[in-house]
Amino acid sequence: MINTGDTGKALKVRFLEGYNGRTALDFLVFLAPHDTWVAAVSAVDPADPASGAKLVTNDDSCIDGANKEKPFVTYGFDGQSPGFPADDGPQEIARVREGSFEIIALGDVVRSSTTERRISPSRSASGDYVPPDCEHLDVDAALAGLVAPTNALMGSTMIVNAGDGIFYSYNASALAGFTDRALTPPEDTLAQANSNASTLDGAVATVYTNDGTPLPIDYADGIDAVSAVFMADTVYNEFLTASSMGASTDWVVTFPTKAFHVDKLLYPASRTSPFVVPFKDGVSPVTTNFFQTGRESDQQTISGCSGGDPNCGIVDDLLRYQVNVVSFLADPPTGTPSGVLGSRLTANAKPFRAEGWMQIDLAYGDGGHSLNRGQLPDGSSVYLLGLPATGFMAYNVINTQAQPGKLSNYSGTFAHRSQMACIGNVGPCL
Repeated sequence: MINTGDTGKALKVRFLEGYNGRTALDFLVFLAPHDTWVAAVSAVDPADPASGAKLVTNDDSCIDGANKEKPFVTYGFDGQSPGFPADDGPQEIARVREGSFEIIALGDVVRSSTTERRISPSRSASGDYVPPDCEHLDVDAALAGLVAPTNALMGSTMIVNAGDGIFYSYNASALAGFTDRALTPPEDTLAQANSNASTLDGAVATVYTNDGTPLPIDYADGIDAVSAVFMADTVYNEFLTASSMGASTDWVVTFPTKAFHVDKLLYPASRTSPFVVPFKDGVSPVTTNFFQTGRESDQQTISGCSGGDPNCGIVDDLLRYQVNVVSFLADPPTGTPSGVLGSRLTANAKPFRAEGWMQIDLAYGDGGHSLNRGQLPDGSSVYLLGLPATGFMAYNVINTQAQPGKLSNYSGTFAHRSQMACIGNVGPCL
């Protein structure tokens, strides 16, 4: 995570398990101007699938708590913390091994303040590097002194399998203008999105139509504005499974705001839409359409039909979690992990060709997925269709003929493409 700005930043870093988006680890990071923070996440015991996860950092940036190694925890979902009632998902520590993470800019640090001096490295009289004075940082005072954050952050992530020599990288999905005021815990989640420009005391989301036209939409609830930015009617990407290349493909499909809509134990008053089924018995399924197209334009759904029937390909109970990994395996036995990432939060889309592309229709299952009402600048209503989704495709190719006696792995990641659809009184939504 990089601070490209001239002012310090206070960040909330939160790791979420993949079933229901419950907290697995969260803490604060303070970035000095132009500072970079790095960390690594791994299994506690890679050889034991029942073990948990941990975060390790050797970075000098200030974090709350001096410990440079932070184990993931279960209190976000097992009922051991008063603020987090137990949900219906698995209760074991292994649940935290898969999920997503988010970083929220709480505010900017006032320049030349005590907090800025504490979090900033310096030079000694002889010119030697002196790390930040994190030991004397007053976290409460630092949070109380924050001002509204500016947009100056960028981030990236790498997934590394050192044993197999595989490396996947991708950039963070960044939201500009998330808040017009400083945030302090516990008001430090995606639900705290806000805009001074909102006439509904909520937040304004700027979404882009399929021709690139910006469309500002006002929402009464901040979380709906965040969902709006990620709303997709359809997502598209490629797959490659040619056995001659030792190829395999996974898609990561994440619904970053799903918990705020379906977790009725944490958010009992929330509206479930654009999702349909609250989280229960470890799942919150959505009905979607999967259509595959081969390289030569031949098409088929994963249910085996082809052609123009709009109900062809509707598949129940495939995308069941907040984080889903779609594998492309021929006939995997139940419980088989995904082919590339080894995920257990899997949905399999059996490929009917060795290579091609696939689209997932997120709008028309379950009778239709639609976000709660938004308001256009003229006061009229607009409804975005689909689901709030993000993610990427990851593929791996194994070359057994690189050189005599040598094997090579090649990998790559590609962000999903998407299109939007809406209903309202503005041109693209008519």
